[in-house]
Amino acid sequence: MSSTYDAIVSRYMERTKKSRELHNEAKRLLPRGVSSNFRVVDPNPIFIESAVGTTITDADGNRYVDFANAFGAVLVGHAHPKVVQAIEAQAKRGTLHAMPHRLEMSVAKELKDRFGQEQWRYCNSGTEATMHAIRLARGYTGRPKVIKFEGGYHGAHDTVLVSGKPPLRLAGHRSRPKPIPASEGIPPESYAHTLVASFNDLKGVRALFELHLNEVACLIVEPIMLNMGVTEPLPDFLPGLRALCSEFGTLLIFDEVKTGVKIARGGATEHYKVKPDITVLAKAIGGGMPLAAFGASAEIMEELNSLRVIHVGTYASNPITLAAAEVTLKEILTDEAYRRVFALNKKLVDGYSQVIREHNLPCYANFVGSMGTINFKKDVMRDYRDWYVLDRLASQAWYLAMLNEGVIPQPPGPDEQWTISVQHTDADIDTHLKAFAKVAPLLKAL
Repeated sequence: MSSTYDAIVSRYMERTKKSRELHNEAKRLLPRGVSSNFRVVDPNPIFIESAVGTTITDADGNRYVDFANAFGAVLVGHAHPKVVQAIEAQAKRGTLHAMPHRLEMSVAKELKDRFGQEQWRYCNSGTEATMHAIRLARGYTGRPKVIKFEGGYHGAHDTVLVSGKPPLRLAGHRSRPKPIPASEGIPPESYAHTLVASFNDLKGVRALFELHLNEVACLIVEPIMLNMGVTEPLPDFLPGLRALCSEFGTLLIFDEVKTGVKIARGGATEHYKVKPDITVLAKAIGGGMPLAAFGASAEIMEELNSLRVIHVGTYASNPITLAAAEVTLKEILTDEAYRRVFALNKKLVDGYSQVIREHNLPCYANFVGSMGTINFKKDVMRDYRDWYVLDRLASQAWYLAMLNEGVIPQPPGPDEQWTISVQHTDADIDTHLKAFAKVAPLLKAL
């Protein structure tokens, strides 16, 4: 570790004493002191007291302009007045009844209009939604196998918790990645039907289809790999996947948990003009409430309609959550809101690029729609093997140093990305760029 990095950490620890005390207390009650492993930050995470608009206040009284936005789930920003009003109004009419209600149809109509899928079912998280989508695909095709991409994250169920961040010494050849479980507690039988390909490698995908002819139920992909910063598909990649799935009788699943409604009104489906067989959504569609959904044609959804494939859930279509989703989709995420958010994100990335050039830093910034990041690697990343060799020390130094300047630049970790919300302003972007201008010389000195 360099003295510059040590100084960044020391300043961070001095600013977050109360958070560290709370974290130490939490460790006695919660494994690693958190409720999700992704919230762990060395030397300690910050504990949040409030989040309103674009401002987060921590337990030490530090105020931050927030660009993490709950891993991108709050595209509407924190405590958006319209969302708060919708939640309050619905809560007075009931918080949970586990029976049909009009909001189910209202939100489904909006999702159908945006993504083109005829029918929808609701659940509570991206993990649930991808799990049900894969089961639906297996039921519809009568096939067992699933193709996913090395470096991709599709939730925490055993079928896809495979080759998320595998060590290269175990991962096999770049064009033929080996399935590596991402956790203990996943027996080989749980991922025996999971096949792994390299992102942006159509030849490798075809080879898997040919090797496992008539066995692959579905191919699941994040249209933009967002477990690796913002790793974009090559121009022919998504159309190529669509063609291969059609050729081999396999269902194409777009995991739009992160891209859905964030890079276009109709997500990656609209942005890249490629329609999958099944669309999976979560995060930003709920306006900050826990909501996920999966949609497909009526023909595919007949598996649920006929009860051949099961989907159940007491909290599915919770009325408070759907009240937040309705106002989010119909009143907040308007065409004008998208134009403004995308323009702000371009301004941010252009500003980053200028500072990077001025200091000759070995990294680059990129964005799609409302999402962007700084990648601590000179060459543009195309797959997991490219991402694996980026500078993790520089990424951690950047994150902590930006917090020291009053900006949460994105969720912690080099695999994450920021989200510009509808509540961000030009002033917020200026604050972010001024902070980075201060941090850049520190990164140069690492």
